[in-house]
Amino acid sequence: MTDTWFEERERAQDYISQQTLLRCIGAESHWDAQAVLEHSYCQLAELELQVDQISHKVPDLHQRLSAILDAFYTQWLFCGSEQNAPEHQLNSVCYVLKMRSGSPTALSIVLCHLLERAGLAANLAMEQGEVMVHVGFSYDEGYIVEPCSGQQTWYIVPENEKEKQDEPLEIVTGDEAFKLYLAQQKWAFIAADKFGHALSCVELLMGMLGDDPYERRDRGYLLNQINCPKMAKEDLQYFVDECPDDPTIDIIEHQISELADHNHVLH
Repeated sequence: MTDTWFEERERAQDYISQQTLLRCIGAESHWDAQAVLEHSYCQLAELELQVDQISHKVPDLHQRLSAILDAFYTQWLFCGSEQNAPEHQLNSVCYVLKMRSGSPTALSIVLCHLLERAGLAANLAMEQGEVMVHVGFSYDEGYIVEPCSGQQTWYIVPENEKEKQDEPLEIVTGDEAFKLYLAQQKWAFIAADKFGHALSCVELLMGMLGDDPYERRDRGYLLNQINCPKMAKEDLQYFVDECPDDPTIDIIEHQISELADHNHVLH
Protein backbone atom coordinates (compact mmCIF):
# COMPACT_ATOMS: atom_id res chain seq x y z
CA MET A 1 0.00 0.00 0.00
CA THR A 2 1.21 3.51 -0.77
CA ASP A 3 0.99 6.74 1.14
CA THR A 4 -1.23 8.06 -1.68
CA TRP A 5 -3.69 5.23 -1.04
CA PHE A 6 -3.66 6.09 2.66
CA GLU A 7 -4.36 9.75 1.99
CA GLU A 8 -7.22 8.93 -0.37
CA ARG A 9 -8.73 6.53 2.16
CA GLU A 10 -8.53 9.13 4.91
CA ARG A 11 -10.14 11.80 2.73
CA ALA A 12 -12.99 9.44 1.90
CA GLN A 13 -13.56 8.83 5.62
CA ASP A 14 -13.19 12.50 6.51
CA TYR A 15 -16.77 13.67 6.10
CA ILE A 16 -18.27 10.63 7.84
CA SER A 17 -15.90 10.53 10.79
CA GLN A 18 -16.10 14.26 11.45
CA GLN A 19 -19.82 13.88 11.96
CA THR A 20 -19.50 11.30 14.77
CA LEU A 21 -19.34 13.89 17.54
CA LEU A 22 -22.29 15.83 16.11
CA ARG A 23 -24.32 12.61 15.88
CA CYS A 24 -23.48 11.81 19.49
CA ILE A 25 -24.54 15.27 20.63
CA GLY A 26 -27.79 14.99 18.68
CA ALA A 27 -28.51 11.56 20.19
CA GLU A 28 -28.77 13.13 23.66
CA SER A 29 -32.18 14.56 22.82
CA HIS A 30 -33.53 11.05 22.18
CA TRP A 31 -33.18 10.05 25.84
CA ASP A 32 -33.12 13.45 27.55
CA ALA A 33 -35.97 15.70 26.48
CA GLN A 34 -34.52 18.53 28.58
CA ALA A 35 -31.07 18.44 26.97
CA VAL A 36 -30.03 21.89 25.76
CA LEU A 37 -27.92 20.91 22.79
CA GLU A 38 -27.20 24.52 21.81
CA HIS A 39 -24.86 24.77 24.81
CA SER A 40 -22.85 21.79 23.59
CA TYR A 41 -22.66 23.14 20.04
CA CYS A 42 -21.46 26.51 21.35
CA GLN A 43 -18.82 24.90 23.57
CA LEU A 44 -17.64 22.85 20.60
CA ALA A 45 -17.53 25.89 18.30
CA GLU A 46 -15.27 27.71 20.78
CA LEU A 47 -12.86 24.77 20.80
CA GLU A 48 -12.94 24.52 17.00
CA LEU A 49 -12.01 28.20 16.72
CA GLN A 50 -8.98 27.66 18.95
CA VAL A 51 -7.98 24.59 16.93
CA ASP A 52 -8.18 26.68 13.75
CA GLN A 53 -5.89 29.27 15.30
CA ILE A 54 -3.35 26.61 16.29
CA SER A 55 -3.50 25.04 12.82
CA HIS A 56 -2.72 28.36 11.11
CA LYS A 57 0.26 28.94 13.39
CA VAL A 58 1.72 25.41 13.17
CA PRO A 59 2.03 24.10 9.59
CA ASP A 60 4.00 20.94 10.42
CA LEU A 61 1.50 18.15 11.17
CA HIS A 62 3.63 16.42 13.81
CA GLN A 63 4.13 19.69 15.67
CA ARG A 64 0.45 20.54 15.17
CA LEU A 65 -0.57 17.28 16.82
CA SER A 66 1.65 18.05 19.81
CA ALA A 67 0.31 21.60 20.04
CA ILE A 68 -3.33 20.49 20.01
CA LEU A 69 -2.75 17.71 22.53
CA ASP A 70 -0.96 20.19 24.77
CA ALA A 71 -3.89 22.60 24.52
CA PHE A 72 -6.47 19.83 25.02
CA TYR A 73 -4.92 18.49 28.23
CA THR A 74 -3.04 21.44 29.79
CA GLN A 75 -4.90 24.55 28.55
CA TRP A 76 -8.46 23.28 28.17
CA LEU A 77 -7.94 20.75 30.99
CA PHE A 78 -9.66 17.70 29.53
CA CYS A 79 -8.99 14.57 31.55
CA GLY A 80 -10.31 11.22 32.66
CA SER A 81 -12.78 11.35 35.51
CA GLU A 82 -12.40 10.25 39.10
CA GLN A 83 -15.67 11.94 40.03
CA ASN A 84 -18.40 10.03 41.76
CA ALA A 85 -20.74 10.52 38.80
CA PRO A 86 -23.00 7.97 37.08
CA GLU A 87 -21.35 6.11 34.23
CA HIS A 88 -23.98 7.25 31.73
CA GLN A 89 -23.12 10.84 32.59
CA LEU A 90 -19.38 10.31 32.13
CA ASN A 91 -20.11 8.60 28.80
CA SER A 92 -21.98 11.65 27.50
CA VAL A 93 -20.10 13.85 25.03
CA CYS A 94 -22.27 16.78 26.16
CA TYR A 95 -21.08 16.24 29.73
CA VAL A 96 -17.46 16.06 28.52
CA LEU A 97 -17.76 19.31 26.58
CA LYS A 98 -19.21 21.03 29.63
CA MET A 99 -17.13 19.52 32.44
CA ARG A 100 -13.92 18.71 30.47
CA SER A 101 -13.94 15.25 32.06
CA GLY A 102 -15.45 11.87 31.27
CA SER A 103 -15.02 8.35 29.99
CA PRO A 104 -12.30 7.26 27.52
CA THR A 105 -14.84 6.82 24.72
CA ALA A 106 -16.44 10.25 25.10
CA LEU A 107 -13.05 11.94 25.43
CA SER A 108 -11.81 10.09 22.35
CA ILE A 109 -14.78 11.21 20.27
CA VAL A 110 -14.26 14.85 21.22
CA LEU A 111 -10.49 14.69 20.70
CA CYS A 112 -10.82 12.95 17.31
CA HIS A 113 -13.22 15.63 16.11
CA LEU A 114 -10.79 18.41 17.05
CA LEU A 115 -7.78 16.63 15.55
CA GLU A 116 -9.69 16.10 12.31
CA ARG A 117 -10.62 19.78 12.38
CA ALA A 118 -6.86 20.40 12.36
CA GLY A 119 -6.41 18.29 9.24
CA LEU A 120 -5.07 15.19 11.01
CA ALA A 121 -6.22 11.63 10.21
CA ALA A 122 -7.65 10.78 13.64
CA ASN A 123 -9.98 7.92 14.52
CA LEU A 124 -11.14 5.95 17.51
CA ALA A 125 -9.35 2.64 17.88
CA MET A 126 -9.50 -0.43 20.08
CA GLU A 127 -6.33 -1.80 21.67
CA GLN A 128 -6.78 -4.86 23.87
CA GLY A 129 -10.35 -3.81 24.65
CA GLU A 130 -9.42 -0.22 25.52
CA VAL A 131 -10.58 2.81 23.53
CA MET A 132 -7.69 4.89 22.21
CA VAL A 133 -7.14 7.61 19.61
CA HIS A 134 -5.20 6.70 16.48
CA VAL A 135 -3.56 9.44 14.41
CA GLY A 136 -2.17 8.12 11.14
CA PHE A 137 0.64 9.79 9.20
CA SER A 138 0.93 7.06 6.56
CA TYR A 139 -0.27 3.52 6.11
CA ASP A 140 2.64 2.28 8.23
CA GLU A 141 3.18 4.92 10.89
CA GLY A 142 1.35 7.15 13.31
CA TYR A 143 0.58 7.90 16.93
CA ILE A 144 -1.55 6.17 19.53
CA VAL A 145 -2.95 8.58 22.13
CA GLU A 146 -4.36 7.50 25.49
CA PRO A 147 -7.51 9.64 25.78
CA CYS A 148 -7.59 10.20 29.54
CA SER A 149 -4.00 11.40 29.92
CA GLY A 150 -2.89 12.43 26.43
CA GLN A 151 0.12 10.13 26.59
CA GLN A 152 1.20 9.47 23.01
CA THR A 153 3.20 6.62 21.51
CA TRP A 154 4.76 6.72 18.03
CA TYR A 155 4.73 3.49 16.05
CA ILE A 156 6.11 2.37 12.71
CA VAL A 157 5.70 -0.97 10.98
CA PRO A 158 9.12 -2.13 9.69
CA GLU A 159 9.29 -2.91 5.95
CA ASN A 160 10.05 -6.59 6.51
CA GLU A 161 7.11 -7.04 8.90
CA LYS A 162 4.32 -5.49 6.83
CA GLU A 163 3.02 -8.81 5.55
CA LYS A 164 3.34 -10.54 8.93
CA GLN A 165 1.69 -7.90 11.06
CA ASP A 166 -1.87 -6.69 11.06
CA GLU A 167 -2.69 -3.03 11.66
CA PRO A 168 -1.49 -2.09 15.14
CA LEU A 169 -5.03 -1.24 16.26
CA GLU A 170 -8.59 -1.99 15.29
CA ILE A 171 -9.67 1.31 13.77
CA VAL A 172 -13.25 2.39 14.53
CA THR A 173 -14.74 4.90 12.09
CA GLY A 174 -18.05 6.45 11.05
CA ASP A 175 -21.12 4.40 11.93
CA GLU A 176 -19.04 1.97 14.01
CA ALA A 177 -17.88 4.77 16.31
CA PHE A 178 -21.47 5.98 16.73
CA LYS A 179 -22.65 2.42 17.44
CA LEU A 180 -19.92 2.04 20.08
CA TYR A 181 -21.11 5.24 21.77
CA LEU A 182 -24.75 4.13 21.76
CA ALA A 183 -23.93 0.63 22.98
CA GLN A 184 -21.91 1.94 25.92
CA GLN A 185 -24.68 4.36 26.83
CA LYS A 186 -27.27 1.57 26.55
CA TRP A 187 -25.47 -0.63 29.09
CA ALA A 188 -24.75 2.33 31.38
CA PHE A 189 -28.45 3.26 31.39
CA ILE A 190 -29.43 -0.35 32.11
CA ALA A 191 -27.00 -0.44 35.03
CA ALA A 192 -28.67 2.70 36.40
CA ASP A 193 -32.19 1.25 35.89
CA LYS A 194 -32.91 3.97 33.31
CA PHE A 195 -34.74 1.55 31.05
CA GLY A 196 -36.56 4.15 28.96
CA HIS A 197 -33.24 5.87 28.21
CA ALA A 198 -31.67 2.53 27.28
CA LEU A 199 -34.62 1.79 25.02
CA SER A 200 -33.92 5.02 23.14
CA CYS A 201 -30.36 3.80 22.53
CA VAL A 202 -31.65 0.46 21.24
CA GLU A 203 -34.05 2.21 18.87
CA LEU A 204 -31.22 4.32 17.45
CA LEU A 205 -29.05 1.22 17.04
CA MET A 206 -31.85 -0.65 15.32
CA GLY A 207 -32.27 2.29 12.98
CA MET A 208 -28.78 1.46 11.70
CA LEU A 209 -28.70 -2.32 12.20
CA GLY A 210 -32.27 -3.27 11.32
CA ASP A 211 -33.68 -6.35 13.03
CA ASP A 212 -30.42 -7.33 14.68
CA PRO A 213 -31.36 -10.28 16.94
CA TYR A 214 -29.21 -9.10 19.84
CA GLU A 215 -30.74 -5.62 19.77
CA ARG A 216 -34.17 -7.26 19.57
CA ARG A 217 -33.23 -9.32 22.63
CA ASP A 218 -32.17 -6.19 24.51
CA ARG A 219 -35.31 -4.37 23.42
CA GLY A 220 -37.40 -7.30 24.66
CA TYR A 221 -35.70 -7.13 28.05
CA LEU A 222 -36.29 -3.37 28.28
CA LEU A 223 -39.90 -3.57 27.13
CA ASN A 224 -40.53 -6.09 29.87
CA GLN A 225 -38.95 -3.75 32.41
CA ILE A 226 -41.30 -0.93 31.42
CA ASN A 227 -44.32 -3.26 31.58
CA CYS A 228 -44.93 -4.07 27.91
CA PRO A 229 -44.92 -7.90 28.11
CA LYS A 230 -46.61 -8.65 24.79
CA MET A 231 -44.08 -6.70 22.71
CA ALA A 232 -41.27 -8.01 24.92
CA LYS A 233 -42.31 -11.60 24.18
CA GLU A 234 -42.27 -10.95 20.43
CA ASP A 235 -38.72 -9.57 20.57
CA LEU A 236 -37.39 -12.37 22.76
CA GLN A 237 -39.03 -14.99 20.55
CA TYR A 238 -37.37 -13.40 17.52
CA PHE A 239 -34.01 -13.76 19.21
CA VAL A 240 -34.67 -17.44 20.02
CA ASP A 241 -35.67 -18.13 16.41
CA GLU A 242 -32.65 -16.34 14.95
CA CYS A 243 -29.99 -17.47 17.45
CA PRO A 244 -30.98 -20.98 18.64
CA ASP A 245 -27.38 -21.88 19.52
CA ASP A 246 -26.70 -18.83 21.69
CA PRO A 247 -25.48 -19.90 25.17
CA THR A 248 -28.14 -17.74 26.86
CA ILE A 249 -31.01 -19.38 25.01
CA ASP A 250 -32.31 -21.34 28.01
CA ILE A 251 -32.57 -18.15 30.06
CA ILE A 252 -34.38 -16.34 27.25
CA GLU A 253 -36.82 -19.22 26.74
CA HIS A 254 -37.57 -19.19 30.47
CA GLN A 255 -38.32 -15.47 30.26
CA ILE A 256 -40.65 -16.09 27.30
CA SER A 257 -42.46 -18.76 29.29
CA GLU A 258 -42.95 -16.36 32.19
CA LEU A 259 -44.27 -13.68 29.85
CA ALA A 260 -46.71 -16.14 28.27
CA ASP A 261 -48.10 -16.93 31.72
CA HIS A 262 -48.26 -13.30 32.72
CA ASN A 263 -51.77 -11.88 32.84
CA HIS A 264 -51.16 -8.18 32.32
CA VAL A 265 -53.86 -5.94 33.74
CA LEU A 266 -54.15 -2.33 32.62
CA HIS A 267 -55.12 0.17 35.30
